[in-house]
Amino acid sequence: MSKTRSIGCYGKPPPEVPDPGREIWAYDGALSILLGQLLRDVDGIPPEHRPAWWGSCVEELRTQAMFSDLFFDVALRLTADEREEFADLFDATAERLRERTPRTPGQADDWHLVFRGDHAYDLGPIAELGQALAELLRGVLPSPPPGTLWLYGAPGGRTTISPR
Repeated sequence: MSKTRSIGCYGKPPPEVPDPGREIWAYDGALSILLGQLLRDVDGIPPEHRPAWWGSCVEELRTQAMFSDLFFDVALRLTADEREEFADLFDATAERLRERTPRTPGQADDWHLVFRGDHAYDLGPIAELGQALAELLRGVLPSPPPGTLWLYGAPGGRTTISPR
């Protein structure tokens, strides 16, 4: 199992060389917590009010929350309007996470979350990852410094890594 994972917004197979405007890296535990919260949030919406495309994507999101060694194309073959709805969901989930206290694995009742160690997870960097995924879906994520990619979900917040 890796500690970090690649997330892109391509809507097709990713290129050999990552596009820094369309791809980021994230700590797997942070992504798992974020997706777990997103799944809970949308499960709390009455089915008739959920986005029409949700049913076709929910299993992929559960899989991405559980398995940390998969590339995650957050575009999920959604249309531009559907991506905007998905970005709104990430924004709302990020806001909820900012309001919560740090959690340890023992406090999590979600079987699908990936935790490393028994330390509390600061939810600020996880919320920042949610905001970054919303920006990635909208195509407005700020560019990282040349020769780097953004890394989200790290203790202390966003940083950069070399794609090599």
